[in-house]
Amino acid sequence: MTAERSVLDSLAELSGDLGARHTMASVLAATERWSGAELARHQQLRLDKLLSHARANVPYYADLPDVNGPLWSPEQFRQLPVLTRETLRDRSEELLSRNIPAGHRVVREANSSGSTGRHVTVKVDAVCAAMGDALALRDHRWHGRDLSLKAAGIRAIQPGAPKREFRWASDAGSGPLVLLDVHTPIREQLDWLRREAPAYVATYASNASALLTEVERGAVTLPGLREIGTFGEMLPDDLRERSRRLLGIPVVDAYSSAELGLIALQCPSSEHYHVQSEHLLVEILREDGLPCEPGESGRVIVTTLHAFAMPLIRYDVGDYASVGQPCACGRGLPVIERILGRARNMLRLPNGDVLWPRYGTILLGKLFPLRQFRLVQTSLTQVVLEVVVTRPLQPDEEQRLRALVLDTLGYAFELDILHVETIERSPSGKFEDFVCRIGEAR
Repeated sequence: MTAERSVLDSLAELSGDLGARHTMASVLAATERWSGAELARHQQLRLDKLLSHARANVPYYADLPDVNGPLWSPEQFRQLPVLTRETLRDRSEELLSRNIPAGHRVVREANSSGSTGRHVTVKVDAVCAAMGDALALRDHRWHGRDLSLKAAGIRAIQPGAPKREFRWASDAGSGPLVLLDVHTPIREQLDWLRREAPAYVATYASNASALLTEVERGAVTLPGLREIGTFGEMLPDDLRERSRRLLGIPVVDAYSSAELGLIALQCPSSEHYHVQSEHLLVEILREDGLPCEPGESGRVIVTTLHAFAMPLIRYDVGDYASVGQPCACGRGLPVIERILGRARNMLRLPNGDVLWPRYGTILLGKLFPLRQFRLVQTSLTQVVLEVVVTRPLQPDEEQRLRALVLDTLGYAFELDILHVETIERSPSGKFEDFVCRIGEAR
């Protein structure tokens, strides 16, 4: 373990070039087998360096307390305030280091508008960029992808973005990456995929679901496609089964954010996720601020262990997730059983409970003539089901639709059904099938 730790702890000396990324990818093949105690020790060492640097060089963290002892304990660390998205947006200049260590030069910006349109910008340094590429290589290794083949990405692309050739992995022998804007009509997306014939395609989960619906409707095949990768949204319960049934290929999900990069990767032996703990300290906290136990769900709080140009310490991503049991695959990386989604995607009940909403989404498209639908909570007692129909609903259909949604929600909300022409994706390309509009999301 000593050799691996020494490499991880000297990341600041890396330049972020291809060799550094491959060095880190090789190291990560060993560190993923560390025990929980070994990972915790590594994180404590990284935290000690990060917090000392932040206190001395980052104005926002100038008042960080010093600790009585050589390392921060988990209890001491949890006393630090949570960094909110609003603070990151409003005080971003104060979060920049005034003395960036060698090797941590800023190499790019990461921009996110989030689900609520509140824009934030994070400066990404060379070490974090190298680590992010190494984690992506880990993901490819875990899932046995052939990097020499063609890959496709269907995601939000800014209008007027310059066209250029891409490679889809940080490897000299990587195959080409072709891109398409996710706002392209689904039928055109499917035609494009058939023309390009990639081996792998990555897109938002809701877009993958729409593609599979079109495949099923038109009895279309996508020969040569080996895998659908999803990101950016909660995975629908039936997406993996539909992909296997319709195309005979797996869906592999990844949990990431624009500000932090890859947070957790799907286990190659299961459908849950492994936290990328060599690079990030991830806390999943109950409402009382204490860590969740396996089976419990809570807020996702992340600290970037190698970000010395712009440290994010105890950053509230805005997501909810559930903690899983240790994995039988032999990897010591902590397990997230399920990503539940944004705080604004949580249903709020009058008694104060907050829970992930289920309202029969798998059945709605099968039992009713609905092209799109979204449930919006407007108050603690009222919800609105927005629907785009393929034909007008009959009175008995609307009655059955109303009953199904309320029965599945499990609470006697006042429910209105609102017919709309379309339900648009956000500018970031994401789609939400539930939105809570009670006040501001955390």
